[in-house]
Amino acid sequence: MERIPQLDGLRAMAILMVFATHAFHAPLLWTGVDLFFVLSGYLITRILLGLKEQREQRGYWIPFYWRRACRILPPYAVFLVVIGCTFAVDKRHLWYWYAFFMANMVVAFHKGGIDAMTPLWSLAVEEQFYLFWPWVVLFCRKRTIIRIAAGAILICPILRALATPFFTNHFPIYCLTPFRTDALAMGAFVAVSELQEPGWIAGKRRLAVGVSCAAFALLGILSLLPSFRTGANSVVFNTVGYSLSTLFFGGTLVFVLGMRGGLLQNLLSWAPARYLGRISYTFYLYHLAVFIKIEQYVHVRFLNQAVSFAITFILADLSWRFMESPILRRRTQKEKASLA
Repeated sequence: MERIPQLDGLRAMAILMVFATHAFHAPLLWTGVDLFFVLSGYLITRILLGLKEQREQRGYWIPFYWRRACRILPPYAVFLVVIGCTFAVDKRHLWYWYAFFMANMVVAFHKGGIDAMTPLWSLAVEEQFYLFWPWVVLFCRKRTIIRIAAGAILICPILRALATPFFTNHFPIYCLTPFRTDALAMGAFVAVSELQEPGWIAGKRRLAVGVSCAAFALLGILSLLPSFRTGANSVVFNTVGYSLSTLFFGGTLVFVLGMRGGLLQNLLSWAPARYLGRISYTFYLYHLAVFIKIEQYVHVRFLNQAVSFAITFILADLSWRFMESPILRRRTQKEKASLA
C-alpha cells in the first residue's frame, strides 16, 4: 500500500497528545489513543483488502500476520526486557498477560501491573481486534464489511452503557476491546467506503468537517461537567464520550485524506512531523516509563517533561534506525523477491 504522508503527521499529533496527557495532565488529550485506533483500523483494513485481492498470488493469513509480527514484536520484546531490568516487575505472575497481548486485562482488573507498562493496554486492544477482523474482511463483501463496521460503531456505546453499572471504576470500559472497538471500526468504515465508491472521500469531506466540529464542540462543552470524565465512570460519559471522540477523529481522517494542498497538509507532511509519526510506536511504548524514571531525579516540572521527551525521542530514534527500519526493509525485500 502506498504511504500517505499526512497520516504520519496525524500519528505525530496522536503521540504528542498522549505525551501531553501524562506530562501535563491536559484535559481531553487522552483522546490521542482514539486517534491511534482510528488510524490503525483504516490502515490495517486497507492492507487486508489488498491481501484479499492478491491472495492467490501472495496468500492472506501468513503475509498479514508476518507483517504484524515484524512491525510489532521486535520493539515490544525489547521494551519488555528493558522494563524487566529497570523496574520491579512480578514476572512470575504477569509474564503471560504481556506475552499474549492481554495487558488491557491487567489494567482493567488490577492484576498487579506497573505504571510503566500501562501503555501496553491499547496495543492489546488492537491485537485482540485483529484476531477476528481479518476473518470479516476475507469472507465478507465490501458492502457487508461497511455494515458490520457501522454496526460496531452503533453497538459499542450501547454495550458501554449496559456494562457501566457492573464496574466500580472506569478502567474496564476504557481498556477492554468490546468497549473500544468502535474507534477501530470507524477507521475500517472509512477504508472500505473509500475503496467501495470512487470519490467517496471527496463527496463526504464537507460532511466530515461538520461532524468533526460538532463532536469536538460537544465533547468540550460536556467536559465542563464533573460527571463527564473518563474517571467518573458515568453512564452518560461512557455512552457518549468515547463515541464523540470516535466521530471527531473519523471526520478528521476523512478531511485529511481529501486534502489537496494547503497549510494543514504541509504541516502534517512536514518532515519532522512525519518522522515523529513514523517512530511513534516505540515512542508510545517508552514514554511513560521514561517519565516515571526521570521524575525520580528531576524535580523541576517543565525540565522533567523536556528531558523525558528528549530521552524518549532518542530511544525511539535508535530503535527505528538500528532495529525496526532494517527489519522492515528486509521484509519488503523478501516480499518483492517472492513476487519476482
